[in-house]
Amino acid sequence: MNSIVKPLLLQSFRTGGLYLLIIALSLAISATTALKFSNTQVQNAVTLQAAEMLGADLVLSDQEPIQSNWLQHAEKLNLQQAFVTIFGSMAHTQDQFVMVNVKAVDDSFPLRGKLEISPQAKSIQPGQVWLSPRAMDLLHAKLGDQIAIADGEFTVTGVIEHDSNQELGFSGFSPTVIIHRADIAKTNAVQIGSRIEYRLLMAGLPEQVNAFQQIFKQDTGHEQPLDQAVDQQIENTEQTSLKLRDASQSNTRLMKPIENLDTFLQLANLLTILLCGIAIALTSQRYVQQNQDHIALMRCLGASKRQILVGYMLLLGIVSALSIVIGSLMGIALGYGLLQLMLQLIPQLQLSFAMSDLLMALPIAIFTSVMVLIGFILPSIWELLNTPPIRVIRQQVRSRKSHIAMFAVGVASLVIFSLVLSDNIQLSLLVLSAILALCAVLYAVIWLLLKAIKQLKHPLSAYVRIPHQTALQITALALGLSLITVLSVLRTDLLERWQQQLPEGTPNQFVYGLPPFDMPQLKQQLEQNQWQSTPLYPNIRGRLIAKNGEAFAPELIQQNNSLRRELNLTQSAHFPTDNVITKGAKEFSQVAQVSVEEKLANELDIHIGDQLSFSLPEGTLQATVINLRAVEWESFSPNFFFIFSPETMDENAGSYLGSFYVPPAEQAKMVQLIQQFSNTVFIDVGRILDEVKRLMNVLVQIVTVLAMLVGLSGILVLIACLNVLMDERRKEVALLRSFGIAKNKLKRMLSLEIGFIGLLAGIVACLFAEVISAIASHKMQMAVQWHPEIWLILPLTMMLICTLIGRYRLSYLCDIPPLQSLREINQS
Repeated sequence: MNSIVKPLLLQSFRTGGLYLLIIALSLAISATTALKFSNTQVQNAVTLQAAEMLGADLVLSDQEPIQSNWLQHAEKLNLQQAFVTIFGSMAHTQDQFVMVNVKAVDDSFPLRGKLEISPQAKSIQPGQVWLSPRAMDLLHAKLGDQIAIADGEFTVTGVIEHDSNQELGFSGFSPTVIIHRADIAKTNAVQIGSRIEYRLLMAGLPEQVNAFQQIFKQDTGHEQPLDQAVDQQIENTEQTSLKLRDASQSNTRLMKPIENLDTFLQLANLLTILLCGIAIALTSQRYVQQNQDHIALMRCLGASKRQILVGYMLLLGIVSALSIVIGSLMGIALGYGLLQLMLQLIPQLQLSFAMSDLLMALPIAIFTSVMVLIGFILPSIWELLNTPPIRVIRQQVRSRKSHIAMFAVGVASLVIFSLVLSDNIQLSLLVLSAILALCAVLYAVIWLLLKAIKQLKHPLSAYVRIPHQTALQITALALGLSLITVLSVLRTDLLERWQQQLPEGTPNQFVYGLPPFDMPQLKQQLEQNQWQSTPLYPNIRGRLIAKNGEAFAPELIQQNNSLRRELNLTQSAHFPTDNVITKGAKEFSQVAQVSVEEKLANELDIHIGDQLSFSLPEGTLQATVINLRAVEWESFSPNFFFIFSPETMDENAGSYLGSFYVPPAEQAKMVQLIQQFSNTVFIDVGRILDEVKRLMNVLVQIVTVLAMLVGLSGILVLIACLNVLMDERRKEVALLRSFGIAKNKLKRMLSLEIGFIGLLAGIVACLFAEVISAIASHKMQMAVQWHPEIWLILPLTMMLICTLIGRYRLSYLCDIPPLQSLREINQS
């Protein structure tokens, strides 16, 4: 057996095919290992960033003290714990009285993020109080002053510069003060009927957090719904049920960007796998071509198929072992390097590097190696075993069945390879199906086009050698190029999406509970200050009780929270600017008409023309549904499930709400506004907005780094594609030179041919990129966009690159004697 393995090793190393195979296989292992490792770390880091806005990984809240069984569950899971109690009370000095939001914390608060106090302090002591800047201004207080909160006296010892536990909703309205939990009793502010919220903050490892969530789901029998907007969160304060929120549920404005980042990470992983698969396929194809004559010679010398098969299996075992070792080490180093690079570029990230994470890379590396060997190399080895001895004296053209069989096995293994390593099976299936369908269709179209050009007997026909081979090269080149382009295009689309979500002048103040008699005056104040604002909407509380005269089924009421509570209802002649009418009339035409939010309408089976009945303080209201709206709940503007036509309700029966933007330099004017409208709640979301922007900036930088890394790996694959394309033309150049074709004409012909292939590949790559990015955009719930710039840049750039490569990469062959060139080719 050694007599077989040794010649195989020597021949493989002599031709260079084995080196390239080990490099390609190591690249596949290292790329998948690094992305798997780094993706997990990045997702955990982003989750930690989102957790800073909650002050913990999980928050269990109730309007009653947290039951001891939940504390026991948290202790068993070794979760860190902190306790917070929140209630409203009156704070006052000798001259000033202000309604404040009191947050009573213990020494462990916060578990995530930072509580920045000026002057610096680690924890609050009993008898002390920390005030938000707005509370300081309203109370005209300074450090060292004494203020009263209900019946308790406190000394001001700090100003709250940054509180990581920032949330929207009534419980988070400003101004805020922080005291120690031990001081709650001395305030006497908590009485029967008081609005109070008890919170248990928890933090720990992802598996600990997930375990607590599962326990909560099992014990309560349901999952908590996500808060959707400021007005929804205000409504939710009237619920008394136990609620569990994680980092993403603390603010839905974080949920969609994090989901988009997760989809982007999965797509980057999938595209890298595809790029590695292309590299392996090209390398194994080249390896087969280089060893066909050698196997035929061994067959002539009496070697059996079994001997050759065993010899190649041992050879591949050596290759696989070397690749696993090299690829695993490279993958771990690349993953670690990626994390360090992100830490340098994005200092806000908190990344960990555990030995268990490293050991998890080994099974991935082994699986990658086995799948690549089975899918891309063994079919090629099988073809080598069937090489007839006559190959030594006569070239054999592969049968079409052989091509189809190898292609089918390779595609099947690539699909399995991609699906197993992907965490998003649906996205992977969609992308892979689209790529395979596009490859098949475009290959057929390009082949027919090239075949038609060749049959024209036109001077251009001379540049089309073998139509089916050239079509395959163009398709492969275009696929590799498009996979690079997709991430760049998606990155741009994500940036536009996030910028649109938080444009300049995004409202940072909400006004809630504005009495109708104060509405004209507040509107006048906003206009005088030239503060950009949304309309002030009348806000009437009401319940949806029936549809077409029939009450909703008890099962539906139990399933849908909107049927179990009062809703914020409004009426307006115009819809919010970020609402989109998806079905029905564009505007109201008469009294007693209503517009319904699309998702809620689908949940409650509400259709255009239905009669809805609402219970209001003044009686029952009936209205006809005239349209459905898509609502952007993530926007920092008031949104409503139901909007009625003007004059349908009595606007004086409720209050008004709206939002407006106060420039940072004019924040001091808010103190006067709050004092002027003392009966109104002003919710300051400026700090939350800053946190969302900061997290978005982190996501943008992560997306940029990943796009760059996948782009670099894609460039390596493009080089491999071009190398194969060049290798196939080396022999043609030598033969044409031996027939006496002039050097300049040959160089010009090669340049035009390779440039033509590059141009077609660039055009096809644009189509690939548009389709794949459209699928990804749909999964990210973003509008599908076309990118005209790539249709201009990509084909021209690819044509230029290929022309230059075709001219200078093969030009040296035109300058050496044809006999010498043929000898070099035969020896390779």
